[in-house]
Parts: sequence; structure tokens; C-alpha cells
Amino acid sequence: MRRLLNKRKLFILSFSIVCVVIIAVGLLYWYSEQVAEQKLQDYIRRLTDEGFTTEEHSLADFDVDGVTKTHWFGDFRSFARQEDIDHIYFDKRIHALYFLRSILGYGIEANIFYYK
Repeated sequence: MRRLLNKRKLFILSFSIVCVVIIAVGLLYWYSEQVAEQKLQDYIRRLTDEGFTTEEHSLADFDVDGVTKTHWFGDFRSFARQEDIDHIYFDKRIHALYFLRSILGYGIEANIFYYK
């Protein structure tokens, strides 16, 4: 009888720990998504303030021939301005801002800034 109670207590404790871990991971994921959304809205506001048009559009919908990743938002924005880009897209699924530019003899290149 005592052994059965110990097994039951161990099962309840294990189950409780698993539930707490699952809830904690879920809350961390939710929080990271909220932070990413807040960052995106800040970047969109800054781009709009500087005269860029922003639009949500999946990068997968475009047929691009090359990709260039930018690591700093300031570099991304400066390069877009330098290339005379006025339209910047964002893809929430991959957490990225990007713009497309034509490269003669090469095709279309996507310049991507991952904000998460």
C-alpha cells in the first residue's frame, strides 16, 4: 500500500512539473512574439516617418534570384535609401523586413533584415 502511494505521489509530482514546464515554455514563446511584434511596429513607424511605404507580403511569394542579409536596421534603411527604394515589405512569418531590387544581368535580389 505504501509503495502504491509513493508511486502515485511521484506520478503527480512528475505530471505537475511537466505541466509547469509546458506552461512556462508557452508563456516564453508568447512573450517573444509580443516583443517581436513591438519591434516590427517600431521599425515600420520609423520607416514610414522617413517616407518609405511598408506593406505586409510574404517573401515566399516573390521569385528572387539572390538574397542579401543585413545585420543592422540602420544599414538596411541606409541601403534602401541609397538604392532609391521606396517600398519595403515585411513578412511576419519569418520575422523580416525586406526590399527587392533589380540587378542587371542577374535578376531580382531580396535585401533582408531579420528583426527577431
